[in-house]
Amino acid sequence: MTGPREAPARHRTLAIIGANGQLGQALTEVFSRPDGWRIVPLTHADIEITEAESIARALDPAPDFLINTAYWADEDPVMALRVNALGARRLAEFCATHGTFLAHMSTDYVFDGETDRSYRETDRPNPRSVYGISKLAGEHMVAAALPRHLIVRISSLYGAGGSRAKKGTSFVSDMLDMHRQGKTIRVVTDQFHSPTYAQDAAAALVELLGREVTGTVHLSNSGVCSKFDFAQRVFDRAGLRADLVPITLAELPQNRHWPRYTALAHDALHAAGIPLPRPWEEGLAAHLRREGIA
Repeated sequence: MTGPREAPARHRTLAIIGANGQLGQALTEVFSRPDGWRIVPLTHADIEITEAESIARALDPAPDFLINTAYWADEDPVMALRVNALGARRLAEFCATHGTFLAHMSTDYVFDGETDRSYRETDRPNPRSVYGISKLAGEHMVAAALPRHLIVRISSLYGAGGSRAKKGTSFVSDMLDMHRQGKTIRVVTDQFHSPTYAQDAAAALVELLGREVTGTVHLSNSGVCSKFDFAQRVFDRAGLRADLVPITLAELPQNRHWPRYTALAHDALHAAGIPLPRPWEEGLAAHLRREGIA
């Protein structure tokens, strides 16, 4: 005689806003691997996050979890605040009403870059650019509307498909494209960051959502390098000799603020018991192998 069968575990529904971006594509792929997740990929054609009616239509029925990767990167204050702040608030309000867990993607540009150590989650933000200011406003909007939330600050993201805001490119693809075109490539030596491979960020987000970690978390590949060092490693791994010229931040156009140091520390990942993403050099090597370059 056999006992009663166990009921199958209920799949948790995860909606991903910006599913056609480099992080959204990685999230859709990585969250499809473990059992227990049902993915609802959404693009701008499906949802306008600044409009409550559009959000309600696109998220019907309400998902268990929502990841917002949408953002406005140009230094247009009206559009930046509309998408990065108002859009974040609209989503948080929906999640508060429907009991949806919201993971909202933010940026290392909420810091001014005037430091010589990696930023912790507890460090005071002080953005200097329109983009950074609007993203910090979005963080505050989410926290005010939805007590149980996750804000994830990501540094220098790159991955397959590139950034929609950069017309499908990333720092890595830009470097390789300029080399193919035979251009002299000028890259700064005095701007430091934590380059982050989208697949590694997505894998960490699986852990964060699976444990329903709340609060603010910094997410990047481990380690720190200058933009110039990163570019040089791209060409070294690809086996290419590029016309790479070192410059300083002072030589860049002065129409926006370029933070000098935005590397991220990972205190919150440590506290949650989540393994840190691998070193940035290994993430880059994995990306180039996947792209068939190295």
